[in-house]
Formats: sequence, structure tokens, C-alpha cells
Amino acid sequence: MKIVENIARSRLGRWMPGVRLIQSYELSWLPKDLASGITLGTLMVPVGLAYGEMAGVPLAGLYAGMLPLIAYALFGSSRQLIVGVDATMAALVAVSLSPLAGGDAGRLAVMACLLAVLIGLIYIMGSFLRLGFIADFLAKPVIVGFMHGLALVIAVAQLPNLLGVKGGGETTVDQFVTVCRNLAGTRVTSLCIGAACIAIILSCRRWFPRIPGQIVALIGGILVVNIFRLDQSGVAVIGNIPRGLPHFQIPIPSMQDIQSLLPVAFAAVLLGFSDTVVIAGGFASRNHYRIDANQEMLALGLANIAAGLTQGMPVNGSSSRTAAAESSGSRTQVTSMVAAMMVAAVMLFLTDLLYSLPKAALSGILIAAAWNLCNFREFQRLWHFRGVGLLGALLTMAGVIGIGIKEGIGIGVLYCFILLLRALAVPNDAMLGQVGPDDFRDVKRCPDARAIPGVVVYRFSGPLLFFNCGMFRKRIEEVVERSVEPLHGFILDASAIFEVDYVACEVLSEFHGKLHAHGTRLMIANLREDVQDRLVRGWEVATTGYGVFFESMGAAVRDLRI
Repeated sequence: MKIVENIARSRLGRWMPGVRLIQSYELSWLPKDLASGITLGTLMVPVGLAYGEMAGVPLAGLYAGMLPLIAYALFGSSRQLIVGVDATMAALVAVSLSPLAGGDAGRLAVMACLLAVLIGLIYIMGSFLRLGFIADFLAKPVIVGFMHGLALVIAVAQLPNLLGVKGGGETTVDQFVTVCRNLAGTRVTSLCIGAACIAIILSCRRWFPRIPGQIVALIGGILVVNIFRLDQSGVAVIGNIPRGLPHFQIPIPSMQDIQSLLPVAFAAVLLGFSDTVVIAGGFASRNHYRIDANQEMLALGLANIAAGLTQGMPVNGSSSRTAAAESSGSRTQVTSMVAAMMVAAVMLFLTDLLYSLPKAALSGILIAAAWNLCNFREFQRLWHFRGVGLLGALLTMAGVIGIGIKEGIGIGVLYCFILLLRALAVPNDAMLGQVGPDDFRDVKRCPDARAIPGVVVYRFSGPLLFFNCGMFRKRIEEVVERSVEPLHGFILDASAIFEVDYVACEVLSEFHGKLHAHGTRLMIANLREDVQDRLVRGWEVATTGYGVFFESMGAAVRDLRI
């Protein structure tokens, strides 16, 4: 215990929140952490198998449930978050790596490990560069659209195993068409097993949330196959699973492999980190503490590197497993460590029991997980709201379904970037009227706002930078030209101008000169002090003889009337 205390107080302890937590760990938490860890470990076996099977590397899904959990437990800032393979990572591996592997299962497994290491390195680099803010880069509507598109991609990909028919096709649409053409060969037994598993999982989730539906489906599928000897009747089963723990290995990539995987890795980081921070932040808020986004990047990076070096695949924060752990009483990351040991125990002693697990049951587990990705209420709110949010969701979803997951993510990122540029290049502005001595409102929104004779009061809401200075110049000149009576003053409400550059200084200086030539004062009110300092350095206002900057709108108006 003395060693733990020394580590916690050292510089290393600042990087390892898990060690600091052990120092303050209360023994009264241990029974619940142990119980929830055992429950979680049992749950992770069917889920890991299902996601691994979906990605084409069944064992990798199980191996990713061991060392990565311990790595996150030591370095993560969340006390509740459980990491593991999820639908997003499994789909990325399946869609992005299968073409690169060329049908070689061994190469696919190595590529999955390499992708996990690349993702981990990007996370760690981002942590040291303090890039935790990228979690907010993807707009919520884009994430909603991506998740709905991903749900359809997963569901369609599982239809061949669910129906017992042949599948194929590059895009989700092609795969669906292929399944429809082969519907005549549907194996009713496989369909019944898969449908029963879906019904069990969704029913438990809806009416019996404390019962782990995936475990019930797993056990039920194995029992049905063994009792009725369905594997001899053509029902596909998992078969032999090698017993033992994963081996430590370093994937040796070629430059071509790195070039092929880097775009996938960056997409995985952008999506995975956004999702993880939302999950971790939500559970932290419920339990009255805060997470550190940069520390989360470090923890996810180390967890992914641990997965890549132990024959696993990329991992991410899991909302369903985190919720399952918390609902069963989890208090700390001791739960993750116990769960990792449970998965290791299964791999050492219980793999024979999984031989008869029908693939249709795994497909049912995955389709139920895909259903859980859909948030229909969120989409309904976007539908009622209409506008750019709904368009972003629909474009991203269409890209994921019609072109591919990477391309869909690219469409979403591009859409967010366009929205950002549009918001910066064309900020809101308004003509203001006076309501009280220091109260000025938009004349279009407030009927009581009255214009001041001979004075224009104008508000510009946004940074004043090179790409929107042209629009700003056009607007202010139009306002002056529309003025019927002679102008004594032009008051700029700069409360929302949080940044200026050299071009902005030139535009304001030029406008100031034009107004001065006609006997009109330019008055800038409510400008932040740091922005004012930069503006003064780039603009010689002292030569005009007029006061320009004012602390408030009311002060500017009163100065005009003196």
C-alpha cells in the first residue's frame, strides 16, 4: 500500500488516475465492484464474439476485452466508463479492412491489430497536444445521421447469417439486393433462432433491464443447437475457439498499409472520441465528478495500443456495457479489472462451451445492438426542427448507406466544416433601437425599440476577420446610404466581436475616414479590452481628434448629445 501511495503522489500518479483512486478506495465498495465485474465479464463474451465475427476476426473481439480494460482502468479519468469493441469499430474494421486483406483471414487479423495501434498513437499524440476539444467538432445532427446509417449497415450485413443465405456486394445497397435475390434459400431454423434472440434482448432491455439479454440469448442458442442437433441440420455454428490467452505481437506494417489505414484511423478517432466523451461525461455528471478530455485521449490511446499488441482490435467507450456495469452496482474501475479477468478465465477454461453457438444468434445480438444505435426521438426532433440540422443528418446517413462508412464520415465532417465557415463568414447582424438608457434591442424583434435621430446603431455578431470583412464593409455602407437624415454618429455594438485581424483594422480605418469626411463620428461600444488593444495597435485612431471607444452603448449616446 505504501508503494501505491508513493506512485499516486509522484509525477507518474498525475498520469494514472486509477492509481490515485486505489489510494482512496473504500473496502465497502469491493462487493459491488466484484459482482458488477463478474456480470460484465460474462456479458462481454457474447458481445465480443459477435462484434469480432462481424469484423471477420472473432477472437479479436474477445482478446480486446482483456488488457485494454486494464489499461483504461489505470489511465482513464472516468470511474464508470467501460471500453471495448463496439458497433462503430467493428463496422469500420469489416468495411475498411476486408478489401485490403483480400480474403486472407490472417492478414485481416494483423491489419486489425495495426489499425488499433495507429488509432492509439493518434490518441496519444492528441493528448500531448491538448486536442481534447475535438470531441465537439462533429455536430450532433451529423452523429445522429451517422448512427442511423451505421445501424442499417450492421443490420444488412447480418442478414445472410440470420437467414442462412449467401450474401455479397460492396455497398450496403448491393448487399441488400443480393440477400433479396437469395430469399428463396432461407433456412427457417436459422431465422427462428436469430429472431428469438432479437426478441429476447429487446424484451429484456424494455421490461427486465436487470436481466442481461445477450447472455440469455447466448445460452439459449447453445442449448437449442445441442438439444436438437441443429448443427447437423445445416445451422451454422461458431465451431472451435482456440483455448488460451492472446500472444504479445508487434504488427510490422508496410508504408502502403499505413497509407491505407491512416484515413480509417483518423475517422475512428474523430467518431470514437466524440462518442466516448459524451458517454463518460454523462456518467460523470450523474455521479458528481468531472472527466478530463485530454486524459481520456491518453487512456483510449493506451487501451488501443494494448489491443493492437495482444491480437485484439480497436476499442472505444461502450454505452451499453457502461450502463450495465453501473446498474449492477459498479463504483470504480475495479469493475473493469474483474471483467477482464473473467474474459481471460473463459478463454482459458470455457471455450468448449461456445462450440455450438449458432451464428444466427450472434447476428441477432448484433441486430439488437444496431437497433440500440437508433435514437428515433432525436431524429423526430430534427424532423420537426427542419433546417441545416436535418439536412446534415440525412446527407451523412445517405453517405454511410449508399457509398460507405468512411465516405459517410467524410461527408459529415465536410458538412460541419461548411457550416462553420458559413457561420463565420456570414454572422448575424442587426439594427438596434433604444429601449432604456443602456438598453438597446433589435428593432425587428422589439416594437418598443426606437431609433435615435441622426444616429445609426448597428450590431455585428461574430469575429471580424479577413473572410467576412467584405460582407461587413458592404453592410455598414448600405446602412449609411439608406439613412434619410444627416448622420451625426455611427455606433457599432461590438459586444459579440471576439477577434479582429489586420484586414479588419484596415476596413474600420477606411470607414472611419469616410465618416469623418462627412462630419459623422464612428463610435465603438462594448468591445473587449484585449480586442481593443489589438485594434488600437493596428489603427491610428488618435489622429482624428474624435473619441472612438466606449464602455457601453449608453455612454456613446450620451457623449454624442453633449
